[in-house]
Amino acid sequence: MPFTISPGVVTKEIDLTAVVPEISMTEGAIAGPFKWGPALDIIQVSNETEMAGIFGKPNAATYKTWFTAASYLAYSGSLKIVRSVGTDANNAAMTTALQVNNDEAYENTYDDAFGGTPVTSAGSFIAKYPGDLGNSLRVSMCGATRGNTNSDGTLNSNSDVSPTCTSAVYTQANTTLVGVGTTFSNDLTAGDTILINDKVISITSITSNTVCVAICAESTVANTGAYTRKARSGYSTPAGQMVGTLACSANGTTLTGTNTNLAVQYTAGDIVKLVGNNEERKVSSVTNSTSMIVTEPFVKAASANTHSRTWEYASAFDSEPVTSAHAKRNSGNYDEIHVVVVDEDGDVTGANNTVLETYTGSVAAGAKGEDGQSIFYKDLVNRKSSYLRWMDHHANGDVDALLDGGTTAWGGVASGTFNGKGIIVSGSLTGGTAGTASTAGNIQTAMDKFKNAEEVDVTLLMTANASAATQIHAINNIAEYRKDCVAFISPQEASVVNNSGSEVDSITTDRNNMPSTSYAMMDSGWKYMYDKYNDLYRYVPLNGDIAGCCAYTDGARDPFWSPAGLDRGNIRNAIKLPFNPNKTQRDSIYKIGVNPVTAMPGSGILLYGDKTLLAKPSAFDRINVRRLFILLEKSIANMAKAFLFEFNDSFTRSRFTATVEPFLRDVQGRGGLQDFAVVCDDSNNTSEVVDRNEFRGDIYVKPSRSINFIQLQFVAVRSGVEFSEIIG
Repeated sequence: MPFTISPGVVTKEIDLTAVVPEISMTEGAIAGPFKWGPALDIIQVSNETEMAGIFGKPNAATYKTWFTAASYLAYSGSLKIVRSVGTDANNAAMTTALQVNNDEAYENTYDDAFGGTPVTSAGSFIAKYPGDLGNSLRVSMCGATRGNTNSDGTLNSNSDVSPTCTSAVYTQANTTLVGVGTTFSNDLTAGDTILINDKVISITSITSNTVCVAICAESTVANTGAYTRKARSGYSTPAGQMVGTLACSANGTTLTGTNTNLAVQYTAGDIVKLVGNNEERKVSSVTNSTSMIVTEPFVKAASANTHSRTWEYASAFDSEPVTSAHAKRNSGNYDEIHVVVVDEDGDVTGANNTVLETYTGSVAAGAKGEDGQSIFYKDLVNRKSSYLRWMDHHANGDVDALLDGGTTAWGGVASGTFNGKGIIVSGSLTGGTAGTASTAGNIQTAMDKFKNAEEVDVTLLMTANASAATQIHAINNIAEYRKDCVAFISPQEASVVNNSGSEVDSITTDRNNMPSTSYAMMDSGWKYMYDKYNDLYRYVPLNGDIAGCCAYTDGARDPFWSPAGLDRGNIRNAIKLPFNPNKTQRDSIYKIGVNPVTAMPGSGILLYGDKTLLAKPSAFDRINVRRLFILLEKSIANMAKAFLFEFNDSFTRSRFTATVEPFLRDVQGRGGLQDFAVVCDDSNNTSEVVDRNEFRGDIYVKPSRSINFIQLQFVAVRSGVEFSEIIG
């Protein structure tokens, strides 16, 4: 309210408490190839263990980038990583592999909730990221009511005796199990009713395992046809649980079962147990309705036995899938599903067939859990899994739902009745590949994710083992474009590894390939370190360590202190240097802006220089001065945004000066400045400046300089001489 008409009190607030916020200077960044993880997406990690969990362990194709990042994380707990991949990389899939780099690519291309289109070619699931690590994964889904139901609708233990056979022919040397006959003595009993072509038939007696007598309510029924058991006293077995083929006649019929339909009852991966001798084997394939193959021979030979079925991963869950609470509230049935993700080949965990993740969800779209989050199995897996993405409902989901007593297909509303038998879908993911080695173009594309200073905060950009072209790209297109970060460069591996006697010349060539800039810092080589993941020793570039020394300096002192020397320049996790420059060699490379890393007896391996790649003599040829100005510029620029759209008058200028000066005094008190001055008045905000809607604040600073050269002069004097006479 600008004013009042009648007498009253108007309250207004004016905030004049602006301060200069000091920004973080320890934001590491790196782009390059990794074995696993999201590609072309910025992911922040805080330690090496977290990096290994997200991006996989190092291998021969990725260790140089991997250990450059790990080296930096030995000094700091903040690193942004972008994984580069080639266009021929693929995510492993249950059917046909394809490339899905990250969440954004998946949502835009394949997720119908975000405008994408699901595809069937990949199968039900694909690996979450490109790479051959996905080939180690196996996925299995078990739908509702796979086991037998009790009268109250609950399930017995997930062992299904419905496909019991009277003849299980196998030998010790044979892995083929053959079931013969539909066992009416187990599956049916007098008083049951069955359906044949929708005709209701009552069982009067059981003659044998393959013959029973029934009375048909109709005068005629079809001679042959599939049958299903309708009901048994005290039970509510879902239709489709027992399936056979019958030969029929009218009234007082004799029914002859000719097969136990193993193709319906079993799925590859199920556990088959011989009831007589309790031997258990995993089913590797189902040949036909009466024959299936198990993974290894039985120990005991037998001519006949009965057997039962258990889902391969039943022990990973506390109970069988039936109906979710959400579906029950909506009068739905049999929507629950178990999903298990397994490290089949041991590449993830080191142990074959280790269960990585388990999910109990629903095949009903919109199903919610007790916490209000979606438990629709697609959403559940996509939200929580570190290894999978959903691609399509089970290929035969619609058909299976109808055949097995359901009326609603997967993805339908929760009020429907879903598959009654319980579909099991199991499969190993295949076809995953990291593709050809990342090119310089692939790495530069990944590095460009750090280009926009308004979207991502980066101050220390590592280049790992990048080519000269990529190093130049990091300097010109990232560091100098942003004006708020420093690129860290190492010589090429061939320049310092197994290049005895020619290292200085090669390093000089590498340096001369780089531009003159104060936004880059180059070290003298690589280090030899231990790879605990592969029990090997590796040569790794040092630029991760040099960036790490800067990060350590930020914590121990301030960004405007030099990161070199005994206190702040110790290189970690280094066994030795392939090139350890002596004094003459250090002099040669330091004068061209290359910072020596050298092993000092009794002191370890040290960074022994703090120059930038700026060729001309300037205060900005030192890394501490460059980082001082990045700190001042970013901090004061952030504060100055609060002055946008204010009036350019004496009050605003005074307020600007009063805000900046305390910040500079604080930096001066911490040793970053020798002196400073802030000018923001009529002298630099002339009428012409004001008329152009501009505002000027000139900040003059005298940066503190690091000591690079120390001269110690020792003078011998006679016994009777006073020191004051000589010193004076």
